[in-house]
Parts: sequence; C-alpha cells; structure tokens
Amino acid sequence: MEKSNNLLNQLAQISDLIEKSNLNPITRTVMFELKEDEFISLFNMFQSKYGRKIDKPNNTFTINIGLVEFVFNTNYA
Repeated sequence: MEKSNNLLNQLAQISDLIEKSNLNPITRTVMFELKEDEFISLFNMFQSKYGRKIDKPNNTFTINIGLVEFVFNTNYA
C-alpha cells in the first residue's frame, strides 16, 4: 500500500479490508499505542476533521470507520 499523508483515508482503506476479510470476528478493533506528542497531535487532527470541539482525553480515544473501531492509547511515558 502506498504511503499517504491522509491518515483518515488510510484508516478507511484498512477498515474496508478488515470488513471484506474472510473472518467473522466478534469485534473489529484495531489498537495503536502512541507517544504522548503524537497522541495529542492525532487527537487534534481528528477533532478538526470531524468539526467537533471536545476535551482532550486522558489516555485514550476511539473513532469508528464503518464496522471497525480504531483505539488510540498513550501511557504518557
């Protein structure tokens, strides 16, 4: 897969591949562990793309694309 600067498009492609896989999972969850600075940057980017202003989460936030849940965590280490 070609590297792109648009993370939301990449996650949508991943979501599509997972949904079309030959699996019948109970849940479709993808988890990312991030450093604090990347976590905050990513949260701010998603917040601006979705056009909602919400409080910065303590150490996790989730977005859903199709049937796939993407979880972003940080341990602030």
